[in-house]
Amino acid sequence: METPPLRHFLHKLPFALNTLQTFVVAAETLSFKDTAERLHLSASAISRQIQALEQSLDVTLFIRHSRSLQLTDEGQQLFQVAQSSLQMLATAVAEISPKLPKTSLTLSALPYFSNNWLLPRLSEFSNRHPHIQLSFESDSTYQSFDVHKTDGCFRFAPEARDDLVALKLFRQYAVPVASPELIQQKGLGRALEFFNHVRWFDAASQPQLWYQWQQAHQSTHLAPTDRISFDDAETALQAAREGLGVAMAAWPLIEKDVKEERLVCLTEPLESLSEYYYFVYAKNNKDPSLQLMVEWLTSYQQLD
Repeated sequence: METPPLRHFLHKLPFALNTLQTFVVAAETLSFKDTAERLHLSASAISRQIQALEQSLDVTLFIRHSRSLQLTDEGQQLFQVAQSSLQMLATAVAEISPKLPKTSLTLSALPYFSNNWLLPRLSEFSNRHPHIQLSFESDSTYQSFDVHKTDGCFRFAPEARDDLVALKLFRQYAVPVASPELIQQKGLGRALEFFNHVRWFDAASQPQLWYQWQQAHQSTHLAPTDRISFDDAETALQAAREGLGVAMAAWPLIEKDVKEERLVCLTEPLESLSEYYYFVYAKNNKDPSLQLMVEWLTSYQQLD
């Protein structure tokens, strides 16, 4: 079939690029509320943009649930094309603009944080600043921040140093999680007795976390059938997703897993089992790329 000329498509697209960007962010977050926070708009404005887009295309792009969204087949098809197209457009603009020289930024984060919070959101930063080339260093446990190796790192309870700035991002709560299949198999629901009949997973980065949880819930009498220790929390979390046992997870990092019913939180978050996540960088680092990263992260701050 012969491809119609470009002017045909332009005539058939009665919406602006910012509407397409709104759709892409909504497809990434599967939440109008989260989309609104990212784009600094109201949730109702986001909803109206998506409705207008659906009407102009005469298709339904999202299935609306009470607390989340789900892409339709048509929505998924548009998302895949729109996301890559916007990235290509941003890259092309950066390549032809003499004002945006290529720069690099090296970040450090545990795989657990990268996989569950940073990477799902990073396309937004890259779309805004395609001239910044990102690279990552990952460790299974927290290392002392080295200003000579990285420009910034993500930490909770960072070391106090006069030469560093710690940008407070959001509070994370330690909660035990298990797969819905494992909970159904044991037939005990979310009762504390459940913990006596399952395997517990430990992470090397926080070896005392289970004991702290037991103390907070006055349940030091609980004992697992078995314990397995992992080098990193992400592997422990994946084992929980597979229904092999229970892992301590960080809320809200696992919010998407819970929304998509891969995991269930077994107890409510407690403030006594919480820490803030921070973005840490050198006080004397005035790199414009780093400042753009700090500005972007500031939009995700959730302060008490």
